[in-house]
Amino acid sequence: MPDSLPKVQRLSLENFTAFEKATFDFCPGINVLIGANATGKSHVMKVIYTLLKVWELAYEDEDTPATLEIEVLLDRTLPEIFRSDTLGELVRYGEDEAAVSLEYGDKGIAFGLNREQEDVFSQGDLLNPVSSIYLPAQEFLSINEGFIAAYSKRELPYDETYYDLSIALNALPLRKDKLAEMQDTITFLRKIIAGEHAGENEVVTQENGRFKLSLPEGELDVHLVAEGYRKIATLYYLLRNGSLTKDSILFWDEPEANLNPKLVVEVARVLRMLAEAGMQIFITTHDYLLSHELSLLAEYPSENGVDIKFFALHKPDRKAGVLVETGETLAEIEHNPILEEFAAHYDRESALFQQTEPVQ
Repeated sequence: MPDSLPKVQRLSLENFTAFEKATFDFCPGINVLIGANATGKSHVMKVIYTLLKVWELAYEDEDTPATLEIEVLLDRTLPEIFRSDTLGELVRYGEDEAAVSLEYGDKGIAFGLNREQEDVFSQGDLLNPVSSIYLPAQEFLSINEGFIAAYSKRELPYDETYYDLSIALNALPLRKDKLAEMQDTITFLRKIIAGEHAGENEVVTQENGRFKLSLPEGELDVHLVAEGYRKIATLYYLLRNGSLTKDSILFWDEPEANLNPKLVVEVARVLRMLAEAGMQIFITTHDYLLSHELSLLAEYPSENGVDIKFFALHKPDRKAGVLVETGETLAEIEHNPILEEFAAHYDRESALFQQTEPVQ
């Protein structure tokens, strides 16, 4: 893996949302979060994203003491990203206080929440973090037009990651000589969108926030394009305009949503290419194919292999705090709800087959 900027190393949560006490030791490559619904997978990514964003904003403000600036920013940003009415709602039910800490490179930042006092108290070093992008499970290109203005007027029920994504998408494409480090991935995505015989013209364009895609069928307005290709086009455009670089951190919620199996396999290859370039990646998934394609990268590493780590989130019961299990491959994970349900499906199918088999 090429030299790059520091990575997110560790996240510790105590009484934060669904977590009683949990620690995540991340790898610099692809970090895969699996688990049943309501186990906090997206919350893990969102709290990291929030801290990196706050860190970046505080670094840019040279006039305010860092600790005070971080607390002010957290007080505003946490509810916007988690869409909570109050900060106290982020404290685990039945508890009074929550604590979160993040290690990034050789620096650290931590904050605490008090349910009753609605306070945010923080401590930590300050550095200029790399840019980060959060991609939601649903495609965004078709709703990007006019999004920034409408969100600023609080007319849209979306969290702030969508607003940040819209700002990133509104940047114009860079000259190709500025994209050498990501050109292989851009070319690969280009072929997914426009086919093997894609020319040199842009395959994703926008005007005033409205996107068009050049497909083998011709140039189409984004609203006429399948959702799966809209998601691929979003990633392509963020690489083309420099919002995503080899030093960025990518958060992607359920990449497989609205993708057919062939595109899911292609996305796994794209994630590998991004990680090989040096990008740190966090994804959540419920998909058997995507999770196993990524596991194969760890089980059968190539010469330029990437680091991959799996985190299985599970609850012993509905009221318990979320437990975290880690492994470098899916085979090392005991609590894998994706595999468990596929095994249960096989058992159901076998039982039905046996019921219908004629008696000899």
